[in-house]
Amino acid sequence: MANINVVIFPAAPGGTMNVKGRHGCIELMRVCGYPMIEWALRTAESVSKSITVFTGSNDAASYIGERAKVKDASCYKGEIDMLSSVLGQMDKEDRVLMLHANQPAISRSHAEQLVANEADFAMIAAEDALPSYALCCKVGALYPEIESIPPELAALTITRRIKRKCFIIRDDGAAAAAYDGRTLALCEKKILKLITAKHQYNGVSIIDPDNTYIGPDVEIAEDAVIWPNTVLTGKTRIGCGTEVKQGCNINDSTIGANCTLIYVVANEVEVGDGVSMGPFVNLRPNTKIASGCKVGDFVEVKNSNIGAGSKLPHLSYIGDADIGERVNVGCGCVFVNYDGVHKHRSTVGNDVFLGCQTNLVAPVSVGDGAYTAAGSTINKDVPADAMAFARPRQVNKEGYASKYRALKKGEN
Repeated sequence: MANINVVIFPAAPGGTMNVKGRHGCIELMRVCGYPMIEWALRTAESVSKSITVFTGSNDAASYIGERAKVKDASCYKGEIDMLSSVLGQMDKEDRVLMLHANQPAISRSHAEQLVANEADFAMIAAEDALPSYALCCKVGALYPEIESIPPELAALTITRRIKRKCFIIRDDGAAAAAYDGRTLALCEKKILKLITAKHQYNGVSIIDPDNTYIGPDVEIAEDAVIWPNTVLTGKTRIGCGTEVKQGCNINDSTIGANCTLIYVVANEVEVGDGVSMGPFVNLRPNTKIASGCKVGDFVEVKNSNIGAGSKLPHLSYIGDADIGERVNVGCGCVFVNYDGVHKHRSTVGNDVFLGCQTNLVAPVSVGDGAYTAAGSTINKDVPADAMAFARPRQVNKEGYASKYRALKKGEN
């Protein structure tokens, strides 16, 4: 069986490079969260283990590492010279797939189509076929075509020679190359459309794809609903039947089945099934929320474990805490976890009722079934089934209000 070899050139011809940032390296310009060279490597790795990358950037070479054989592009006169340097290591029956680092929309599907094609030459190209393309050739058929091409020319010259005998797959967006911020955005838009289409095909309802950002590594189960103005990135997982409404920004998080989220920011968290969250919730790293919980408006949770069925209705901060099952965290509760030098944890048992405006000064624990009175500042452990009061005793001064007003107005 013929081997598949992949050659990745630095940049497709046809545009004026305008690269700023990332040390001026086109390969490290980011699209959909990853450097463009990452997209080329993923495409190459989907069809071959024999990959050669030509780059003039030490930073790009460091990024590639052991994933491919890296060659210094500055040591060669042009792409034809680069190609000739690797063809001698291939058999005539082998196939070589030529990609460019700045064509991130050339996907695994495109690569598979090209290498599976039995034609001597197969190409993904824009409507005009040039200058942006991805080309797959039979090595034996390629030799005669490059013998008389000057080594300093781009591999684009090959496509001009073989255009009439080449099997061409038209895809304007996939063949697009990025040279600057504008063309980079066009490539990203193409990739996002492919990602959206994949999820829709798998049974996900995406209400407004043009106003939804879903990263390439996000997984969404069927029957989930994704509303406009949402951002899903990293290794995020969305469960079956979950509804992600507007204003959500979820990164590297796992959201269970049949949840409802609105205006939720979550980063590196785990959420169980049937959880209702929002609006205006901030979930910070190392947070785990079990099934059946409610996290209401203006709540922040950080580095905490929330047990099944517990409720955090509104206006609370829960930091460095382990909260049991069926706990009610009253409005305005604060877990006081920082003493100015160190962070400390609090523990709340099952079936606890924390009254409104309770402050738990860590380290402190509240036993199963205990209550805290509204407005209490708790700095000692509360036993199970106890009621904790930690506030000044109320004193009423009859008639004092009118005297106070008169005093403020200067009326003695």
